[in-house]
Amino acid sequence: MFGETIDMFESLQVTLLGMLVVFLVLMLLMTIIMIMEKIMYGAASRAKPPVSKIEAGKAPEPEKAGEAEDQGDELELVAVIAAAVAAGMGVQPDKLVIRNIVRQPETAPAWNITGRMDQMAKRLNG
Repeated sequence: MFGETIDMFESLQVTLLGMLVVFLVLMLLMTIIMIMEKIMYGAASRAKPPVSKIEAGKAPEPEKAGEAEDQGDELELVAVIAAAVAAGMGVQPDKLVIRNIVRQPETAPAWNITGRMDQMAKRLNG
């Protein structure tokens, strides 16, 4: 067993057998992951409520009662953003001209958002 010499053909057989075993196990893992994905996400997609369709050419009318309150909230949000940008740039807020504020969609995964929130909390508390 130990100390035996093997020729080139036998060593090639051992190498190829090892590679075959590795690739078979990888294919098995890939299959298991695909099955789990179909089970997990298949159940989630069935649980979604149907999306209502809006008729073409007709825009939904905004509510008149909450319009003034929403505008006040929007102005407050613009003021907070202007103050934050001014503080970051080191200038007075009245020197800034804000033309447009657009909310960007969140494309980061949930674990990324959670990690970012943890880091911010540690910086504020620590």
